[in-house]
Amino acid sequence: MYKTNYILFFLSCCLLWACRKETALGTYPYGSDKEPLNVKLSTETLRPSVSAPGSTVTLYGSGFSKYKKEELLVRFNGEPSEVLTVSDTRLEVKVPVRASSGMITLTINKQVLPGPQQQISGPVSIDATFKSFPGASGGSVAGIRFQDDGKYVIVGNFSDYDNSGEADGMNGMARLNSDGSIDRSFKTRRGFLGGYVRDALPLPDGRYLVAGSFSSYRNRFLGRVQNMITLNADGSPDTALVRYNGLERVDTVPVFALGFDAPVSALHRQTDGKIVLTGSFRQVFRKNYGGLSSDGKRDSVRVDTLHINYLARLNADLTIDTTYNYDRLLPAGKPAVNGSILDSYLNSADQLMIAGSFTTFNGAAAVRLARLDTLGALDPSFNVSTGPDNTVSSINQLPDGRVVAAGYFVNVAGKPAKKVALFTATGALDNSFDPGESTVGSLMHTRVLDNGKILVSGFFDMFQGYKRDGVAILEPDGKLSATYNNFGGFKNGFVTASAPLAGRNSLVLVGAFTAFDLKSLSGIVKLKY
Repeated sequence: MYKTNYILFFLSCCLLWACRKETALGTYPYGSDKEPLNVKLSTETLRPSVSAPGSTVTLYGSGFSKYKKEELLVRFNGEPSEVLTVSDTRLEVKVPVRASSGMITLTINKQVLPGPQQQISGPVSIDATFKSFPGASGGSVAGIRFQDDGKYVIVGNFSDYDNSGEADGMNGMARLNSDGSIDRSFKTRRGFLGGYVRDALPLPDGRYLVAGSFSSYRNRFLGRVQNMITLNADGSPDTALVRYNGLERVDTVPVFALGFDAPVSALHRQTDGKIVLTGSFRQVFRKNYGGLSSDGKRDSVRVDTLHINYLARLNADLTIDTTYNYDRLLPAGKPAVNGSILDSYLNSADQLMIAGSFTTFNGAAAVRLARLDTLGALDPSFNVSTGPDNTVSSINQLPDGRVVAAGYFVNVAGKPAKKVALFTATGALDNSFDPGESTVGSLMHTRVLDNGKILVSGFFDMFQGYKRDGVAILEPDGKLSATYNNFGGFKNGFVTASAPLAGRNSLVLVGAFTAFDLKSLSGIVKLKY
């Protein structure tokens, strides 16, 4: 038996060697039969360097006159243009209507020559007054909030911002001035080093309620910080002194006395000051400092454990509100969702809209999109029926109450709706919105702009047949805007969140990216439109 196997192995090796020898000696079957072009296209020189759709651009090189205009195909970031004149060293071409910033290419006899990068001007542009570079370093930006005083708060897992010069950087959270520069009056220093901040809500008294995945702050309070903390207006920890009964020892503890067993991802403040939280937590720990242990010598912390799943609400004084998504008679708590909540927002009626991968809420059907009432119960007046057939990553609300959703789905309630869809205020699919084939990639973020158009971002390089590197702007009917996509897309990354400046036709995008519209950036950019 062993001998037979050995012989078979030897013969197989010989056959493999023979095949390799034949391949090496034979003619390569995929060699090109195309004639050399003897054409050069400059990758550096063009006039002008910034152009508008419909204008004329001159390309430079050599050997162009060997070919007729009809044999020369010039594309602007994938969009074909009209060749106007040809000489041996110059090509004059007309910028196509749907051109966007990117590489110009020349195709002759199905051979493609890379050319220079071309900036396309139009309705959307980077706000050059906003200091987007050097931006965030050492990590990505996960969230951003616009404050009433014109400043911004950004969070994530970055280690510094704007080359702050701080010895310990700006770990996980920073405050920006209105021009995008770092606000040096706010310092996190070591901050959330090793953690990931998901949201930071400015409180009326100037403090911040910070949420995410972390267990300390400035390398302090290990075990006493569990995924949430309050910070003072200057970034210092919000603390209190505790004197324990029967002991002379005084200890410093975080004022925020709640802990969560898993990350908290989003914070929403209601009109009455209460704050709704979403996350992957299943237990909330309510701490009471200053107790005495049984031997009378050591301090102790009394902890109440509340089984609250995925959704919770804080009172205005930051204590837990047990009237929201909680039933003390249920050992495991109310089940809430049976999957992840990936995005949420609070509407003007203090109703929470949630989206994600779930299909039920407290046992009732709620397929990947749901609206909750002010007590955290499912609102039956919003019903998506069988809903999207795959995960919803992001949602946003139109002024009239309709909801735009983006994600991985291709159908909604049995009807085609590829990756992005619009729902009425009652949850029905709005058929006036049709994205067509959309993209083969995935959508991670969507935002309704002041002008009614809809921005979508994600992992894709084409959208509705046009070159769009990870970002596209749609008309209210779902079609790709013919004029608002003049900008180039993202390099090496994606958008995680955005902050609109209401009434100013401006939007700040944050995420994990190194360039946008041919410009080097790092996780943040401000657009004007």
